[in-house]
Amino acid sequence: MNISDSRHWTSLAWAVLKWSTIIGLLVGFVPSALSLLSGNTISVSGTAIGGWTGVWVVTLACGLGGFLFGAIWALVLRAVAIASGR
Repeated sequence: MNISDSRHWTSLAWAVLKWSTIIGLLVGFVPSALSLLSGNTISVSGTAIGGWTGVWVVTLACGLGGFLFGAIWALVLRAVAIASGR
């Protein structure tokens, strides 16, 4: 891997975006599904959301958070790719 080759940085940026989104979805789904299975009601901003709707709300919220986290790092890595190409 040559540091001045921007293709590696770009592929790393896509990998970071993909994996942070997947991990965010898992971090949202697993605990909320286990909470539902144990009989708890999921509360979002003081509003009780029961059933699988609450699980999917938490999953999508954490997935969006993971996507935004990955997007920020993808932009940073893309900037490194552009700088290494010069």
